[in-house]
Amino acid sequence: MEPRPAKHWARPQAIQRGLLRVYILSTLACGPTSGYEIMQSIDEKTEGAWRPGPGTIYPLLKSLVREKLVAQNDKASGTSRVSYAITKSGSEELESMREHMGSLGRKERVVLRLVSDLIPRETLVQVLLARAREGSEFMRSKIGELPEPQRTAALKELVTISENLLDWARSDLTAKRTRNTKSRTIR
Repeated sequence: MEPRPAKHWARPQAIQRGLLRVYILSTLACGPTSGYEIMQSIDEKTEGAWRPGPGTIYPLLKSLVREKLVAQNDKASGTSRVSYAITKSGSEELESMREHMGSLGRKERVVLRLVSDLIPRETLVQVLLARAREGSEFMRSKIGELPEPQRTAALKELVTISENLLDWARSDLTAKRTRNTKSRTIR
């Protein structure tokens, strides 16, 4: 039986508008960009899981222009695309937003706990294992970007976490082997 298509509430497009606002400012902090390029960037980075459309991106860009956080540049000759650039006020707002992003990790953990009650255990474990694989690759690149001594401190913490996880996994596997051996002996 083919799985039924997800309802609108379950689609990743429901990502908070506030996150999109921060992402746009962060993207523009790297240089002038068009709305279309922002949409393409999000699509590529999320592997197609999140595709905010023009009806989301352009009204948000216009709002940022009205707030003077972003400046709209005239169309470049030979192209119909308008580009946008972050303003000094936008850069200040972005820094303030980034300072408050620390709570994002906590919110993600809380939402994951809630969602974990809704997903079958087998599926959840597969999701978490895939997340760990992908997360380790991502973490390597991000830790590699840290300056010293933060890089060394992060690596030491990672070693501690990894050793604890490995100890738990080995202990659980050993206990399972012991239980299996005892059950075979009893038969």
